[in-house]
Parts: sequence; C-alpha cells; structure tokens
Amino acid sequence: SYGKVFHKSSGSLFYSGDGPALAEQPLDRSDMRAHLGRIRLFTPRELVRLLGFPARFRFPADVDMRHRYKLAGNSLSVYVASALLAHLLR
Repeated sequence: SYGKVFHKSSGSLFYSGDGPALAEQPLDRSDMRAHLGRIRLFTPRELVRLLGFPARFRFPADVDMRHRYKLAGNSLSVYVASALLAHLLR
C-alpha cells in the first residue's frame, strides 16, 4: 500500500564462533543450526553503546524491546555527529 514500507530486517548479528574470521570466510547461512550458541542478535543496549551513547544511558522502562531496537536503529552515531558538527562549525 502507498506510504508504507514493509521489509524484513536482517538484524545485527554477533558471531562468537571459533575458526576463521567472518571477513576471511563468509558465514554459511544455509544451515544456521550449525552455529547454535555462537550467533545472537545484539541487544539494544549493546547497539547504543556501539553508537557512542554514554554508559549511563537507559531506555525508559515503559519502552518495549521491539521499540528499543527501532529507536537504536533510527539513532545517529554520537562520534560521527560530533565530528561532523565540529567540522561544520569551524
């Protein structure tokens, strides 16, 4: 329908498996059961920390997990935003 975008997110995966780095050998997604216990989604808290939010940052208690992922996905990297503003305001 017009004005709506439907997509399936790939998610942000964290791989903690043994063996070669994923950059050297891409993750074989044909049988994900082979990676059981070694792949998981980043938590919203991990995502905002990667984006540069301070350690004391907390989502409001009444925000459910789905919306926490959405909020993290729609945010800007603190590091990138501060560098851009510093450059623009010189």
